[in-house]
Amino acid sequence: MSFFFSWGSSGINAEYGGADPKESLKTSLTKLLCKENGPPIDWEVKDVVCQWWRPGFDPPQYPYIPPHVSSPKECRTIYLVDLPHSATFAVPRNYRLVAAPLFELYDNSTSYGPVISSLPQLISRYNPVYT
Repeated sequence: MSFFFSWGSSGINAEYGGADPKESLKTSLTKLLCKENGPPIDWEVKDVVCQWWRPGFDPPQYPYIPPHVSSPKECRTIYLVDLPHSATFAVPRNYRLVAAPLFELYDNSTSYGPVISSLPQLISRYNPVYT
């Protein structure tokens, strides 16, 4: 059984001194996916797709802050990032890059978890322009 997750830094703003979240995301993407001696990639962060909240230290996450919670323990924000036309990625050895079609993610929370399986509904509001 495989479990897929969206990678990222849990303390992304704290790690970079409380900087802008979009700039911190660009820095993390460059650190994780770019070659050390390769040309830098100009990441274009378009929009916030969703936010998931963890009210306590338990595993469940919710797409809203439950009414009985005054200060949630974690907020996971998912962004829409526009990739450049050509780029060279370097995936770390301990990671596995999986290209999963949206129809496989849809309503498949047993394999991908509730956050990733909700992505098809969340990005359906965007109209991609292929040029």
